[in-house]
Amino acid sequence: MSIAGLRTFLPGLPDDPAGFRNALDESGIEVKNIQADGARTAVTLEFLANRGDHRSYAGVALELSVRLGLPLAVPPAEPLVTGEDGPEAAVASDRCLAYTLTELNVLDGSAVLPADTVERLTLSGLHTGLAVVDAAEAAGLETGQPVQVYDADLVRGAVRVRESRSGETFRPAGAAKAVELAEDTLVVADEEKILAVAGVIGGELGRVTAQTRRVLLESAAFDPVSVRLAATSLGLSTPMSQRFERGGDPTAVHQGAGRALALLADAKAALRTGSTSEPRRWSGTLPVLTVDSARASAFLGLELTAEDVAGRLADYGFRPVGEGEFEVPGARIWDVRETEDLYEELARHVGFDRLPFQELPVGIGSVPTPREELVTTIGDTLVGLGFYETFTDGFYAKDALKVLSPAAGHPLAAHVGIVNAEDRRYSMMKNNCLAQAVAAVGSNLRFKQERVRLFEVTRVFEPDAGAANGLCNERPVLWAIASGALDEGRWSGKSGTADFFHMRGAAEEAAQRCGVALTVRRLAESHPLADFLHPHRSAELLVDGVPAGVCGEVHPDVRHRAKLGGKRPVYLELDLDAWTVVPRRVGGERFREDPAVERMLDFVISPAVSNDQVAGTLREAAPEWLRSVEVADVFLPDRSTPGVRSVTYVLRFDSEPARPAEETNQVLDGLVRTVTERFEEEGVRLRT
Repeated sequence: MSIAGLRTFLPGLPDDPAGFRNALDESGIEVKNIQADGARTAVTLEFLANRGDHRSYAGVALELSVRLGLPLAVPPAEPLVTGEDGPEAAVASDRCLAYTLTELNVLDGSAVLPADTVERLTLSGLHTGLAVVDAAEAAGLETGQPVQVYDADLVRGAVRVRESRSGETFRPAGAAKAVELAEDTLVVADEEKILAVAGVIGGELGRVTAQTRRVLLESAAFDPVSVRLAATSLGLSTPMSQRFERGGDPTAVHQGAGRALALLADAKAALRTGSTSEPRRWSGTLPVLTVDSARASAFLGLELTAEDVAGRLADYGFRPVGEGEFEVPGARIWDVRETEDLYEELARHVGFDRLPFQELPVGIGSVPTPREELVTTIGDTLVGLGFYETFTDGFYAKDALKVLSPAAGHPLAAHVGIVNAEDRRYSMMKNNCLAQAVAAVGSNLRFKQERVRLFEVTRVFEPDAGAANGLCNERPVLWAIASGALDEGRWSGKSGTADFFHMRGAAEEAAQRCGVALTVRRLAESHPLADFLHPHRSAELLVDGVPAGVCGEVHPDVRHRAKLGGKRPVYLELDLDAWTVVPRRVGGERFREDPAVERMLDFVISPAVSNDQVAGTLREAAPEWLRSVEVADVFLPDRSTPGVRSVTYVLRFDSEPARPAEETNQVLDGLVRTVTERFEEEGVRLRT
């Protein structure tokens, strides 16, 4: 926005960027940047998602007026005169809240709007050079009420607001070809074609050009959900849709059209030819909310009288209609729904930074639950390994599963659907996290971020008619995904890439922190994720012998569908119900002064047996004076037999009381016999 443009509404606005910035900050409007350029000084603002009324010069000027105590100036607007002789128009959908249509004759196709108006349009990227179009854009930019224009000579018959039929197409303004609309999209149409997708964008077939001589000027209000769905379906975001998605003011349609008419009349560009048609006037009533000044004072930590409350709310347009009762203005009916919302308005009037600080009365807090302690322990472990926590939706669209493409009958093909989803992107509750994890890698790669480390604590919803809720099991999981270089800043300048062993190491580190025993085994083909992980670079994780997650490189087919190029991300998923944090003894283990007696055993192990299985067997068969068993080395003696490896185990025995070497050797002989007999069929043997 330009400071000069705001000064149109606030003639007394001082030339003080710092004061201007502080006033907006205290109102809750974030100032991202101020570009000082004299009379052309511009400011970039970030609005709250639910404050559609701020998306205009009038909306921001109102906030500044209250903060700085300056009177508002309202730019001139011509009153609309409705009558039977207006353009033929009708509304056939309840999702159109209000509608007006006015016919104009173009007097001068080369007319130019006032310089300050052109400056504001140019700054916002909306200037076209066509006075009729620019006046409509300027009216929306200034008042917050979008205005649309059509070439009247291209319109056939009556203009009608209705819902689209199956198979209907629409060509957006500036588009090279038409697109098929989703059925029941709210549109503005004549008897032959669709002129606009209501609240989103006008069409090429009714577009105003330099040759246009008659114009239909539309000012309306549409259901915000309908506009958001239509804009999403078309993949468009326009100033009009951004305003209507957040809820337009159904009481301001006359104001928007009147401002456009005033601009055109002042520029001698166009004049209306008759009455305005108004086939739909908003029939709703403005909400009324009650505020108790004593409760508001307690909430804000201020002493506010009833008169204080009434005066402050009136500055924002909340009209008092009774004792402690206030009517919500039309521009705020979508975001002000309850009394607490008015407390926020009072806080904004005072200034958020000026509210008194007060300690909240709290107790000593509660002890973290076992689940909270578990999530914190694993999360801290991953953060320490360079991972970043992310957040995804609990819902997704069918398109999200394209990267997996589960076959019919596959466990991941079944979902709990959302019958009345307001947005098609949230039509199914997710039954897996892998699809979103792979999509996250793809998103980072598109932004040239090749080193990816992400994790999330979430839930998956697995359909099960026998579940307690009759729909699904909600399974808590923690997933992580890694792709790209392992480390940065090594002296050698070299770094490996994240792979299966790196992610398994992360799981083992988490298990160590939790105090549980983690083992792995081959991932069964029946596992729901087996088809989407590399068959030779994946495994199932077990905690204390119970299935507790999976780890594996993403399957090449999934990578190809996700367009990840040559990247090979590796995925980890932990079933949190199978994990726990084992309390540790305060002070740790007693320091051992006596050195351990170390011996080594080297086994040749086949692919069917894991290193952990052999280590577990050694621990079970050893005497109590065995301190520990650890893998010291892994060697591949014969690369022609994949998976066969030579694994060296270090066994540490207590050295006190002293024992003869023969006793230790006898124990080792017994351990070798136990291992080779237990895994005889798998071909495990002592390496000689």
